[in-house]
Amino acid sequence: MLFSKRIMAWKWWRSEKPRDFTNKYETMHVGVITCEILRKEIKDVIRETGVDRIFFVLPETSNPAIDVIIKRVDECFASELAEEDRHIKIKEKTIERIEKEIREHDIRDSAIIKVMELRMHDYPDKLLAEIEDGIKKMSSVVDFVLLGYGLCGCTGSEVERVIKEADVPVVIPRDKKGEILNNCIEIAIGREKVRELQCEERGTFFMTPAGASIIREPQVILESAINIMAGRMNRSAAVDTPRIIKLMENHYRRVVKICYSEADENDEEYSKTVDNFAKRFNLEMKSLKGSSKIMLEALTKSQPPYKWQSQAKK
Repeated sequence: MLFSKRIMAWKWWRSEKPRDFTNKYETMHVGVITCEILRKEIKDVIRETGVDRIFFVLPETSNPAIDVIIKRVDECFASELAEEDRHIKIKEKTIERIEKEIREHDIRDSAIIKVMELRMHDYPDKLLAEIEDGIKKMSSVVDFVLLGYGLCGCTGSEVERVIKEADVPVVIPRDKKGEILNNCIEIAIGREKVRELQCEERGTFFMTPAGASIIREPQVILESAINIMAGRMNRSAAVDTPRIIKLMENHYRRVVKICYSEADENDEEYSKTVDNFAKRFNLEMKSLKGSSKIMLEALTKSQPPYKWQSQAKK
């Protein structure tokens, strides 16, 4: 009951005056729920919105094991954002404390980010439940939520249901037909390009800078990919690593190294990880340009038209 009253009071505080999103003095609080692998795309989202206050969401209850994981994931994101030329204030708090600080200090703009580790893909049902719970908790604070995810093992109808039932607008990367993209690779280079590359060589493996930095060793990279592909299959299919590795060695012929910038192309650690992976499984290598275009397109589809959109048109 107390939590419900707090939400109502917060909504009253935000809606006391009609909101004009073309007015630079109006508020804008962006919610982001994302996989840790999309930190370059989310960095560009933050730059596009122009917000300079970032809150990383902490769990409401403390668990030492989980806290270590969250701290690692958030620190990787924070270090990416710290590369921005402008000064960004970054804090880690629970949703309740974020809401309190925004109200007490009359903060006009912010991005509230919930980052989830890559291994959440191992269990699509749990991943979707976490996303849905994150949206519900953020709804008391944000104007809309951007999902840094594709289907990631879930069905389109399940994800669409979560979006439809949300209390605030929720946007997610989609293709030109409006269908939700499958995964982070389609978000990075587009569904059409993925299909084109797989038509050229069906046994194509994709790697991004963030993915390579998270799971550096060839064996770990492959096992993670196996788990993601296993999705809803019997979990024993995903953990029978030796058998599946043999199948993967016989199936894959190429690894595509995705680079977003010249810095990625010159990143020695990234190159070393991709090289080791290619050598371990005897794969040829191909480099390809990635971008945040699709994620930014999802951002511009947020409703109503927020102030950065009106500024971009000028």
